[in-house]
Amino acid sequence: MTISLPTKDPYYGCYDPLSYPLFFPNGEAGWHPNIPRNGVSINNVHNDYDDIDEDAEGANPRGGRTTVAMREYYCYKFQIRTTENVLLLGGRLLQQFVVDVYINLETSHLQFCERNQIKIRAELYQGLVDCIHAGEVRPSKVGQRIVLPASFIGGPRDMRRRFLDAMTLVQDDGKPDLFLTMTCNPQWPEICDNLKPGQTAQDRPDLVSRIFRAKLEDLKEQLCKKHLLGEVLAYVYVIEFQKRGLPHAHFLLIMHPLYKINNPDHYDKVVYAEIPDKERHPQLHEVVVKHMIHGPCGNLRTESPCMQGDPKVCRFHYPRQFNKQTTQGEDAYSLYRRRDTGITVDVRGQTLDNRWVVPYNPRLLMMYNCHMNVEVCSSIKSVKYLFKYVYKGHDKQVIHVDPGAPDVIINEIKRFQDARYVSPPEAMWRIFSFPLSHIYPAVLALQLHLPNKQMYNHGNEPARQYLYKDFPKHFTWNASSRRWCPRATRPQRGRIVNANPVEGERYYLRLLLCNVRGPASFEDLCTVNGIKYTSFRKTALEVGLIENDNSLSQCLTEVSLFQLPKALRRLFATIMIFCEPGDIRKLWNDHFDALSKDHRLQYESLERIQNMVLTDIRVILQSMGKDIDDFKDLPKITEHKLQFPVHREVQEECGIVVEPEHLSAINELNSDQKRVFDEIMSHVDNDRPGVFFIDGPGGTGKTFLYKALLAQVRSRGLIALATASSGAAANNMPGGKMAHPRFKIPICFNNNSMCNIKKQSGVAALIRSSKLIIWDEASMAKRQAIEAVD
Repeated sequence: MTISLPTKDPYYGCYDPLSYPLFFPNGEAGWHPNIPRNGVSINNVHNDYDDIDEDAEGANPRGGRTTVAMREYYCYKFQIRTTENVLLLGGRLLQQFVVDVYINLETSHLQFCERNQIKIRAELYQGLVDCIHAGEVRPSKVGQRIVLPASFIGGPRDMRRRFLDAMTLVQDDGKPDLFLTMTCNPQWPEICDNLKPGQTAQDRPDLVSRIFRAKLEDLKEQLCKKHLLGEVLAYVYVIEFQKRGLPHAHFLLIMHPLYKINNPDHYDKVVYAEIPDKERHPQLHEVVVKHMIHGPCGNLRTESPCMQGDPKVCRFHYPRQFNKQTTQGEDAYSLYRRRDTGITVDVRGQTLDNRWVVPYNPRLLMMYNCHMNVEVCSSIKSVKYLFKYVYKGHDKQVIHVDPGAPDVIINEIKRFQDARYVSPPEAMWRIFSFPLSHIYPAVLALQLHLPNKQMYNHGNEPARQYLYKDFPKHFTWNASSRRWCPRATRPQRGRIVNANPVEGERYYLRLLLCNVRGPASFEDLCTVNGIKYTSFRKTALEVGLIENDNSLSQCLTEVSLFQLPKALRRLFATIMIFCEPGDIRKLWNDHFDALSKDHRLQYESLERIQNMVLTDIRVILQSMGKDIDDFKDLPKITEHKLQFPVHREVQEECGIVVEPEHLSAINELNSDQKRVFDEIMSHVDNDRPGVFFIDGPGGTGKTFLYKALLAQVRSRGLIALATASSGAAANNMPGGKMAHPRFKIPICFNNNSMCNIKKQSGVAALIRSSKLIIWDEASMAKRQAIEAVD
């Protein structure tokens, strides 16, 4: 049977033998989607390369699958067998191969996401208000170019979901009590005894990952089943990988109320920060010196990796101060007992004492013989930091991408994986599909569905005593019968998905479900004291979950006494955005006369007056980054010519006056400037795209050239945008603006920052209408050069 494989995919089966001839000396093909399963005839295998989609969506094989999934194939290749596995003898070559395999798996996942954007977006926008204007009828074209599902490990939605799930445990069970970090020890006997002659731990990332996984599972059993530190009510853990590749786990433990750590005396029974006496506890002394001594750093070693800043200080605040007893510091973190016992040890040529000891628990340290940091979460102030630290995502390092991958996949990996280096143990961990994080009890995200979106549960009378978010604690959802059934398995928490006040009724529905117990239907939910209300907002107002708008109405009334209608309309728009009024329509009806006084002098038609007021408010909202269509309770603009006017941003650019001296500057350009001017204008005249970089020292006339180009383009009635990275540079050009507000660039960047430009916004219309965009980076480059010299 002849198998035709496309060469465009980075996981093309012939790449393995071509890249790693030592591992594939006979030229046998690597993975391809037509490898039959055991017991399946090769003639029954469907020759379709798109089967990669099945493997991309989940690691477990689906029922009825006749072929071997990519992850299954490579897991088989990396297995330890009685006969020699040549892959496991490859040393550094094995590390490279492991990372390449991981990239292939991740690339297939990303390609699946790219090919299934319709399904993913349907999930993402379920229950959200998504306005589509200007003839755009393709939902897949609205918003970000690529949307990753919550099932994509490490993606922005995955990290946010896990963080919210973890915070649900805090809401139900209280703040975490212990923060524990366990780091892999490459000298564990289980690792050393299984190495081949001449091998080191770094040569066997598969062995390191498997042993650490086994130790981690044992730690979970000791903590949660054998209650080594007390009874654990809930916990969260995350696996990370150090720059040198070793895995380590961060645990947050929420203890049962009877085992809460509430006072310094209890702290000292769980956490130690002193060097044990060598005569009384020789084994513990040896392990503490080996794993739990920080540094040396500071004055003893200024070049230590932990030394940062100017002047350089240890980012872990070592050496600590001696303490006769444990206290709670002003920053809400514990200051553990570190007595001046006179016990010292020699570490890396320096003599260190108790001030250099990393807090630990003796039983755990002796049990696992590795770096095992144990800290007490002494104050609620540290909760948010700890949970964000656990779910902070990947550290920025160096990316490893298969050069054969398509550009779109390379870009997405760089963007959503945060351009990081993937260590071989981490790649092996992901290939074996070991979980990178875990929450106990599990948290179920409960969806919000407006009426006619999904049937509500009627049948179970005992359920009437619970809130919606409490259902998963006592019941399980049966998808086939579409009913809640009594729970017989391990407990689970519920978390109602978020809703924004801009979403209107869906937001008020969530508010009611968080506070009203056991409604049998939507009608029952909207009934208060025997009175049925027509909306969730009115119901929430009657129950007392939201405040009425009397203060906002009074504010508008007072302002109308001494301000013109134009100022009143701006205030009304400000209230719409920042004050979240419960009934915008009532505010509109009560103050329409004051809002429209000036228009009443020009027009007699009430409909015309209303349309003009709404148009003015829309322009103000657009200047604040909002759209009037987001507020459904307001009347609609009924005049067609007013529905889609020219955007404010376009009007402002078209209104820029061209100075005569700038227009005549073309006659004063030198030869170099004239050559650049002619080249750029030829692209403008012929409507050809182009990107030009103009370089030159300060004072060589770059700004003069920019002014000539801007004037020439604007004199023809075309739009030219003048942008700079600093306000000073922007002021030097007519109509210049800073890049951040111009292109909606976020001030504070995170791993997945994007320019927040909607397709239907005025900024988008302005960019589409532009014939020339000038971006002056001179000041930014100068500042970067100065910083480099310093």
